[in-house]
Amino acid sequence: MSLNSKVPSGPLAEKWSSHKMDSKLINPANKRKFKIIVVGSGLAGGSAAATLSELGYKVDCFCYQDSPRRAHSIAAQGGINAAKNYQNDGDSVHRLFYDTIKGGDFRSREANVHRLAEVSTEIIDQCVAQGVPFAREYGGLLDNRSFGGAQVKRTFYARGQTGQQLLIGCYQAL
Repeated sequence: MSLNSKVPSGPLAEKWSSHKMDSKLINPANKRKFKIIVVGSGLAGGSAAATLSELGYKVDCFCYQDSPRRAHSIAAQGGINAAKNYQNDGDSVHRLFYDTIKGGDFRSREANVHRLAEVSTEIIDQCVAQGVPFAREYGGLLDNRSFGGAQVKRTFYARGQTGQQLLIGCYQAL
């Protein structure tokens, strides 16, 4: 038995960017010919279903629990990290990547963690667009804090109920 993670080849910082550029595109007229089934309506499944349907695919999203509110994502109360560098304290995609790899005791797939660090800023912007009520400073900008041993302030939060608010925003998009 061979385990293949299907991570693209190439330098770590360019793996997913080059993979996106080399992938074939689907004509918008042909997207309705595909039906995508998403099993699980938590934060990952719900976000995938919402994004794919926004792109024009037919999507069926199934929840196999008694309620989609029982998703594990609801337990994420601390916040969500993104390398936005709001405080100008030297945060970067590479620093978020390193902190995430180190925090996972170097057991994570490096290429996937690097891609997550790359798109982290866009994830926050998407959540704000979906109506997630992140904490804000008095001037109206998004507030963030240092959390989980990080030396920079990069955790965006919704006052102790981040997971629940992320899930509600996801369901609104879904």
